[in-house]
Amino acid sequence: MAERSKRPARSAAQTKLKQLEARLANLEDQLKTLRIEASGSVGATRSRLERLERRAAAQITQAQNTLKQSLDTITRTLAASRDSVESRAGRLRRAVRAGMQASRRAYRGGTRD
Repeated sequence: MAERSKRPARSAAQTKLKQLEARLANLEDQLKTLRIEASGSVGATRSRLERLERRAAAQITQAQNTLKQSLDTITRTLAASRDSVESRAGRLRRAVRAGMQASRRAYRGGTRD
């Protein structure tokens, strides 16, 4: 039987981030289409398309800023988590070493304090 690698389920934050990325890609495609249409238009139609282009550009900028803030938050959270894990691992390592030393002393019959 072939083994399949199981990916952990996505968290709510990951899902939201993926949705934001998809929306941003969609908006960028729409902006590209608007620019093409506006370049061939004249008069009132051109001004309306340019107005739509500005709105789409504003939405894209907002989505990019949101993604940047999300990534910054994730980066800070990961750094804090890593620091916490390193701290706990260090304490655990020292506790295990102290326990092993105490165990050796007890086994050898010494009761040093």
